[in-house]
Amino acid sequence: MAVYRRILSFAFPSEALTRDVLLICLSNVIGAFGEGLYSWVFPLYVRSLQADYLQLGIVLSTVIGFAALVPLPGGLLADRYDRKKILILSWIPWVLAPLIYSFAGNWVQLIPGTFCFGISMIGIPAVNAYVITAVPNKKTLTQALSLIWSSFFFSYIFAPATGGYLATVIGMRWVLRVAAVLCAIATGVFFFLHSQHPRKENMVEPEEDLTKTEEKRLWRKIILWSAFLAAAFFFINIGRPYVQTFLAEGVKMSEIEVGLFGSISFAGMTFIGIGLGRVGDKWKKSGAMGICLLLYPISMIPLMLTNNVGFLMFIAFFLGGSAASSSLTNSYAGAIAPKSKRGLWLSIPQTATLVASFIAPYLGAYLYTFSPAYSFIVSITAIPVLGAYAITKLKD
Repeated sequence: MAVYRRILSFAFPSEALTRDVLLICLSNVIGAFGEGLYSWVFPLYVRSLQADYLQLGIVLSTVIGFAALVPLPGGLLADRYDRKKILILSWIPWVLAPLIYSFAGNWVQLIPGTFCFGISMIGIPAVNAYVITAVPNKKTLTQALSLIWSSFFFSYIFAPATGGYLATVIGMRWVLRVAAVLCAIATGVFFFLHSQHPRKENMVEPEEDLTKTEEKRLWRKIILWSAFLAAAFFFINIGRPYVQTFLAEGVKMSEIEVGLFGSISFAGMTFIGIGLGRVGDKWKKSGAMGICLLLYPISMIPLMLTNNVGFLMFIAFFLGGSAASSSLTNSYAGAIAPKSKRGLWLSIPQTATLVASFIAPYLGAYLYTFSPAYSFIVSITAIPVLGAYAITKLKD
């Protein structure tokens, strides 16, 4: 009962929300609304450019493939240079991506945009390192980081439904251009951040004295968690990217309804993510990870069995909650990483998941050409086993 009381008790991590962290939250809210206007319905846009399922899989895989190239360099940069400058420079391609998409005449012309979107991920380790450095109480790190990243997904609660509606009014190309403007404003917010120089911080706040044996033990933990998350993401990304296509073509939802499904899904990612962050701090992070993964088959199985739009909207909330695993892993990596190597260590799980997910969308597209059920069934097969393993065997 004492464990349950600790989990359910609520204490807002206000000490984590410094001026700079609040500015990052503001940038998240603005930029995520811009990105969310188009990203959820993006597969439908690709299909409208005469792409078949395999070509859709190629486009989605190229996004992940380009993104997989940058976390390790991004982590090294975040450990050496001013993280404020890294954020500004890396977010510029994020602005260019929807602009390039908006002028594409066919699916092949989307590829330069996928490169820009992928390369912008070089700034993610810097964001995580910046925020983790600003959190004074590491006991609330999982909750605080989940809350901060939930500010990004908070805008996604409203953006997909808005984007789906606007696409029917002004067309998807103009939705993409509006998105680029909002992403540019979000990037501009970073100019108001204080600079954060990792090397100067380490001089002011000495590195914790870790023996080589202790650091090696922690390194093995990061590798284990990264490999575990990579396995989960590989299976999940066989089916998850085609949910929107299935809803539009299989269930016959309108663009507005598909957008609403996405909004509810990101509401689940936001609020369940915050809750699981609390569970991770008060119980164990591996347990929160297991619960998060188990939400995926719990939501995907009913998705395959019903065409009832109202019930599918209910399921969307839990499908979104299953996507909070990345923030849980990032908070764990940040909590145990040496200060001088925080950016690099945070880039390890990101790189592992992207590399593992690179081929998954194409494999899912291949299965989807035979039947949507094939991609969804293969996608969920290993997740219950991985979820159970996280709860019972994976160590914090």
